[in-house]
Amino acid sequence: MTEAPSNEPNPAFIGTVSSVVALVRDENGRILLASFSANGPWSCIGGGVVDGQDLASAATEFARDDCGLTVEVGDVVAELAGDQYRVLYECGADVTWVATVFDARLVAHDESAPMLVNWFSANELAGIELDAFATVALADLGLR
Repeated sequence: MTEAPSNEPNPAFIGTVSSVVALVRDENGRILLASFSANGPWSCIGGGVVDGQDLASAATEFARDDCGLTVEVGDVVAELAGDQYRVLYECGADVTWVATVFDARLVAHDESAPMLVNWFSANELAGIELDAFATVALADLGLR
């Protein structure tokens, strides 16, 4: 198994980072988001992938390892890229995230994982704190 990249930005890095999102929705159209705190900010389920890593496998691994979710990923619903996904880190790294978004179905949830998860309706999304990536991604997906 390949190791996930470090969460710490490399100050010498300038370029793009491939990432994945598992977009988990229920039968009522609610979206499952993750956070380290019940107060947010709330994030999409996913993260950066290592070169050569299978994207669908990466999406299921992030869901499991970070959130305790067992998900089945389906079709790619979007490829998100552009200046709105550029992050200039304080350390000097200049990173543009390119995200492959997979439709995903929740199979099981182990609540002992490090991140909390919660369902949000379209109306609720307007009233919660989202991280910068989730703010742009959910808007680009037409969900906020």
